Amino acid sequence: MKINLSAAALLAATLAACSSGPIHLAKIDSVVQLYASAIRWGEFEKAQEFVNPAKRKPLDLNWLQNIHVSSYDIVYRKENLGGNIYEMTVDIHYFLESEGVEKVLVDHQVWRYNPDGEKMILESGLPEFR
Repeated sequence: MKINLSAAALLAATLAACSSGPIHLAKIDSVVQLYASAIRWGEFEKAQEFVNPAKRKPLDLNWLQNIHVSSYDIVYRKENLGGNIYEMTVDIHYFLESEGVEKVLVDHQVWRYNPDGEKMILESGLPEFR
């Protein structure tokens, strides 16, 4: 049986492209779980480590001590066609101790997969609790 070399190369490239998707999805799932855990438990300095260093803002730790997150629910997620950008919308329910009220924050997140460092980077920054 004769195999066309260009067809075999095309098939190999297609299979490689298909196999990278689940790896990225597994990576984003594990990173999002770590990030969500940090937000959920009020470890905002730890959560800040997921943010692109060029986009980090100083944390007001006195203000953030008033925030008690009660839930972090992913309501939407989308992978772009190139496979390196992930968009997520998350509902964050939190109790603002200084005001004695529960609030809901809709956080639109943009994550980028950096293949060089093989890590996910949060481009949109930390949620803005108000």
